[in-house]
Amino acid sequence: MTQPMNDPAVLKFVGQTPEEVRTRLSVELDRFEAQLRGRQGDWNTTQPNRAWSPAQEAEHVLKIDTSIVPIMRLLLSDKELRPMPQVPGEIVGGKRQSPEALLPSDAGMPFEALDTIWAEHRQNLEEMAAQVEATPGRTFWHQFFGEIDALDWLRMVTVHLRAHRKLLEESAAA
Repeated sequence: MTQPMNDPAVLKFVGQTPEEVRTRLSVELDRFEAQLRGRQGDWNTTQPNRAWSPAQEAEHVLKIDTSIVPIMRLLLSDKELRPMPQVPGEIVGGKRQSPEALLPSDAGMPFEALDTIWAEHRQNLEEMAAQVEATPGRTFWHQFFGEIDALDWLRMVTVHLRAHRKLLEESAAA
């Protein structure tokens, strides 16, 4: 039996426990970064069968992850959770669409930023991940998965990173 696209249970393949998810996140970060470093030659070239260049894939992943770290921090805190608009995400041609604000710029991330911006981003993400645990009863709305807790947000970051890494691998092989 298949699960609906918006069932957060589809995220659990990256790990059941916080430690399993953290380990998988580190593996996916390594793999994604390796893909980025191997793409210097076509960094700003739109990929085959894609609308984005590797520079844009990198910038998009960075934007998504950076937007989620504060959500996980909030869910792990004692701060009041205020009601948020629950606007479902858009699906076009069977693919989830990113919110406009999280789309990459035309230029994407500069390749030189891998050693600075990306490295700092990775460190911040892994430091946040080290604190994440399940937060039953403390959830935050996700446009495709509904109300999910801090551990599911970490799973989502890991799954998203994996998906974009696979897109980079496919485009490199094309």
